[in-house]
Parts: sequence; C-alpha cells; structure tokens
Amino acid sequence: MESLGILNVTDNKKNVYCIDGNDALEIKLVRNPEDLQSPRFSFKPDMCHQVFGESEQIFGYKGLKIKLYYAAGNLTTYIGIEYEEKISTPGIEPDNVMEMLRNAIQSRFETNITVFERLLQEDDTFHPHGNLTNAFSIGDGLESKTFEVYVNDTSDANFLEYHTKVQTFVILYIDAANYVDPDEGNWKFFLLYEKYLSSNMVTKYGVVGYASVYEYYAYPSHIRPRVSQVVILPPFRCIGLCSKLLNSVYSYYQTNRKVVDITVESPSPDFQRVRDFVDCKNCINLDAFSPAKLKHGFSEEQIRQCKERFKINKKQARRIYEILRLKYTNIHNDEEYNAYLAEIKDRLCRPNKN
Repeated sequence: MESLGILNVTDNKKNVYCIDGNDALEIKLVRNPEDLQSPRFSFKPDMCHQVFGESEQIFGYKGLKIKLYYAAGNLTTYIGIEYEEKISTPGIEPDNVMEMLRNAIQSRFETNITVFERLLQEDDTFHPHGNLTNAFSIGDGLESKTFEVYVNDTSDANFLEYHTKVQTFVILYIDAANYVDPDEGNWKFFLLYEKYLSSNMVTKYGVVGYASVYEYYAYPSHIRPRVSQVVILPPFRCIGLCSKLLNSVYSYYQTNRKVVDITVESPSPDFQRVRDFVDCKNCINLDAFSPAKLKHGFSEEQIRQCKERFKINKKQARRIYEILRLKYTNIHNDEEYNAYLAEIKDRLCRPNKN
C-alpha cells in the first residue's frame, strides 16, 4: 500500500505540472509598441498538436505562458516563455518548449522583447509582396475598414521567406494541414491585409487572412485550380472576410480561359458553408437559376452556366441548385415541398440503383 501511495503522489505531482498548450499559447499581432502591454489583437490557437504533440499537453511547468508575437505586417516574430515553477524531481525532465516551437515555426524569431520592440519600426515601411488583385471596404463612416488581397507565386524568393512565417498560422488553425513545398512551382498564394493608418498617421498593412491554391494540369493545355488552405485569423472573423477572400480567388481565375473549373481540397463543414454562400450569391442571378427553371429540376444548362461564368464544377453546381430551389420552395405547400424532397431522395438513392 505504501508503494502505491508513493506512485499516486508522483502521478498527482506530474498532473500539477501539465498544461494544455492551447491555454498556454498567446498569439498577438502587434501594430504599435503599445499593443505589447494590451490584449488588443491577442488570440488563442484552435489546435496545437503539430507543435506540442497529439495530446497538446506540455509537461514540466506551473503557470506556463508562451508568447508568440508577430509584427502585424512583415511578421517579424518574437517568442517569450514565462512560468511560475519548473519541475525539479530527479530523473524527470520537463518538455523543451523552445525546441518544440523552433521545429514548428521554421523561421527566424527573436527571444529578446527589447530587440523585437525596436524591430517593430520596420513594419512602418512594409508593403505586401505580389500583385494587388482585389480591394474592398467593410463598414460605414468612421467604422469603415479597407482590405486588399495580393497574389503571389513561388518565383519570388523574398516572398517565400515571408511565407514560412505565414504558414505557422496554417498548422494552428487547420487540422492535419501540411506546410507547402515551394519546390512544387504550381502554387498561388492569396494574402489578405487590412490597410490602416497607424497612431502616427502612417499607412500600414496588417495580415488578416491567407489562401493557397494548387494549379493542377488538365488535358490538353489547361489547369484546374484547387483551393487547398484558407485561414482568417480570429480577431477578424465573423465580418464576412472569408467570403471576400474566396471571391477574390474566384475572380482571379474566372477570366482565364485555361481554367477548366475550380475545386476545393477536403473542405471542412465551416468552409463548405462559406463556399455554398458565395456560390449561391454568385449564381442566383443566372438565368438558369430563375425560380421557374429551378422547379423543372437540375439541368445541363445550369451546369454549363455555372462552369462558364464562375468555373464551378458539376458537383458544386448541384449543391447550388438544391439550396436555391429550397429557397424558392414554399415549405408550407405540401405539393411543392414533397416534390423537392423527392428529388433530393432520388439523388441520394441513385448511386445504389441497379
């Protein structure tokens, strides 16, 4: 019984020194030196298993705080680690948090906050890499905010260095995401920035979101772009920016005659909802999706217009059809609603018919 008691004490002590990596990690986009002491633009990761392991637990510390700070534009990086106590039991080693972060981030970072604060001045002259492909505003009057989208490829070495910093957000917000291999030259990258005036009246840019697209070959001399990763950072969510970014990607490719259609790689349920919203909003004014024609069923004309106008593939065109038909279906009219349900049932059962 005594040995079991000793084991329990040891286990309890180990539990005291365990902390969830998502709770310990604080991410911040620093726009002004004053932000270093403010919770403004601070946020948490959605996941950290690619940094701290499958359990996302960090062992060996009490009161652990990990500061992952970025200059909002050029993404100069600072990492700071603070804790109240580190485990000192003989034979038990705490996790090497700095080494874990170094392996995950894969880009240069500062560990001296004074040096980082001095380097923030360089953010005043930062201008986004690549070519401006879209600009828009959200809000009215004094609440209006301006955003710009820039497109890049793998031919710019300076951008690729910058991109290594951006990719850290991908593994913290997209499950099972992998870093992009720049040696595969068929990538396009879309960076969304907020364009704003700093406290000293300097026009600056702050990173808001990111999308990567791989351009697959399509016979005989065409391409089929596939949206691979899309991230909107937490401080900028729920104001419609993901749909704006996705539409920017669409607009970039829609006039390119070499593009067969645009697909999405393993979309999450949240992203699929945004995609459906964007596609339905784009297609609702097409002649083939008028209320009268929707009631006649899914047609080749709908497929053709989706593909020619918006580069939407057949499978997604079907989703748009079902969503818009439901919009124009009177669910309180049994005949209309049952006809809609019968078509959905037919689509679900068709693969199993002999």
